Amino acid sequence: MKNCLLALALLLAAVVPALAQTQLSDQARISLMTAAPGTMLYSLFGHSALRVYDPVLRLDRCYNFGTFDFEDPNFLLNFCRGRLRYYLDIEPYRYFEYGNLLEERVMQEQVLNLNAQQRQLLFDLLEVNALEENKYYLYDFFYDNCATRIRDVVEKVYLYQISFDTTFLPLGATMRDLLHPYLTNHPWTRFGIDLALGQPADRVALGRDYMFLPDHMRDMFARARVADTLPLVIEERQIPEWSLPPKPAPQHGFFGNPLWVMCLVAAVGFASMFSRRAERVFDVVFWFALGLAGLILFLLWFATDHTTTKNNWNLLWALPTHLLFFWRAKRTELTETYFTVVGAIALVTLVMWGFIPQDLPEAALPIVVLVVVKGLMRRYRSEA
Repeated sequence: MKNCLLALALLLAAVVPALAQTQLSDQARISLMTAAPGTMLYSLFGHSALRVYDPVLRLDRCYNFGTFDFEDPNFLLNFCRGRLRYYLDIEPYRYFEYGNLLEERVMQEQVLNLNAQQRQLLFDLLEVNALEENKYYLYDFFYDNCATRIRDVVEKVYLYQISFDTTFLPLGATMRDLLHPYLTNHPWTRFGIDLALGQPADRVALGRDYMFLPDHMRDMFARARVADTLPLVIEERQIPEWSLPPKPAPQHGFFGNPLWVMCLVAAVGFASMFSRRAERVFDVVFWFALGLAGLILFLLWFATDHTTTKNNWNLLWALPTHLLFFWRAKRTELTETYFTVVGAIALVTLVMWGFIPQDLPEAALPIVVLVVVKGLMRRYRSEA
């Protein structure tokens, strides 16, 4: 116990000099706010923030680690390269609540079991992190985001004495698996994400890894204990208290299903083989699109700081080198050898599909089959 008090005192001593300190009253409380997933891409996985409420000081604000600025110079380039700076933003709670209710996103508030000293320390740490020189960080979707930053600062205040219950979590789920329930109504988004994420996304998630998703962090906070005795959460409520009407599931139709669309593309590709002219036109478009996709995957692997787009096995069938050959109508030994090798690689990929240490998207299967046929049949057809 003495060691814990000493550590807390040292932590306070490090924080307090950095602030013109505001002393919270005894009626203050700090809560974890969890917003339900929204409909926009950036909100599909939910959101977390910390609320500091003190009726005596008339203070009610939210600390949000998931903020970025669209007007940052080179925003799009930095986003693609994994170098976009996120930051801790402070906003009045009423704005936070209004924004989520406007988007019909239900919120869960969990009041943390903090004594006066811990509340003050957590508040001071948040204020220090919100300073201009401290608030920016390089975002990592799985390991350093709006939820994990909250988990880390809360653990620090409790001197890492929080025990999280992981017994209710699905065993054997990978980081990629944890995303899929949120993408059920967004099949093309799921297809794109599964293409872009490489082998690191198929690592089996450890207990604390689940907390990169706000819903899982909320559930784990609800079951957590401090020093194996005290509950981490002492009060919980839903905002609004009534249930919002369920949103109807979107009707995607034929073109909303990537697998069906890829089957159609493959069917058109096979049909084009009965006409030299049609095949020539199709091949130019097909190999260019496939090469462009491969170039994007290649750049995500080698030209960005994203940790989860490395070692992407989708490059076995979407090779960027297609861009060097897609426009060559004249058949030479070089082009015939190239496409034969491409077809052979795709065939091996197809045979080993279930053994490759990455969950490749099933919607890509028709395209891989088409690559095999067009690659291996090209030399035969040219000689016929």
